Amino acid sequence: MFLKILTALGRKKTVLDRGPSHPNYKDAKPWLNRYYVLFRYRPKWFPFNIIIHEMLDNDHGEGVHNHLCPYITIIIKGGYWETTRSGKKWRAPGYVGFRSANNFHRVDLEPGTKPMTIFIPGPFGLRKGPRSEYGIDFKTKIK
Repeated sequence: MFLKILTALGRKKTVLDRGPSHPNYKDAKPWLNRYYVLFRYRPKWFPFNIIIHEMLDNDHGEGVHNHLCPYITIIIKGGYWETTRSGKKWRAPGYVGFRSANNFHRVDLEPGTKPMTIFIPGPFGLRKGPRSEYGIDFKTKIK
């Protein structure tokens, strides 16, 4: 019901698994539904946002990625496999993860599931280094 209200208010966005700069953008498919609980367009000066993510598919390709800012993720439905530098771990409902903007990871779903998380991105400008590139992994590019 709550997600239907957010949708009716124009606070739902379907995010594709790759952006327009990707060489195979023509093959893009829905990756997650993003529901903006607090801000649809967060001002850069505001320190956080509250978003619900409904995951539809695994992270794109085989690589890992980082984020624009530090964040907290809380799994509220389902669960997923998260690969970090320390290995691949199951993240079950109730899991709370605190991550820096420099943390590289990837998320893989169990077939036929649509996990949901509360995603709380923090302040912008705290990432050291560039945004991740397509297809990077822990062995070849991340030291």
